[in-house]
Amino acid sequence: MDRNILSIVMGVVAIAIAFVMFPIVLDGANTILTDANIADYTGLEAVVEVSPLIVFVALLLGGGLLSFKGYSSYRSSRKRR
Repeated sequence: MDRNILSIVMGVVAIAIAFVMFPIVLDGANTILTDANIADYTGLEAVVEVSPLIVFVALLLGGGLLSFKGYSSYRSSRKRR
């Protein structure tokens, strides 16, 4: 299998993993936020509220960038032939 095609496939898999992991991360964040003692920790509530979005965007960006790089390399290698 060509390395560029493998890069595209891995990017799509990373995007699929992002969509699968997002509800799990949201559920974990909700569990932390429902704890009665969360006020004891300075800034924890703000970090926990933003962390699911950071994880989701990071995986989407990483998968999209990997797919884009694989596709652009694939196109440039096909033009040279």
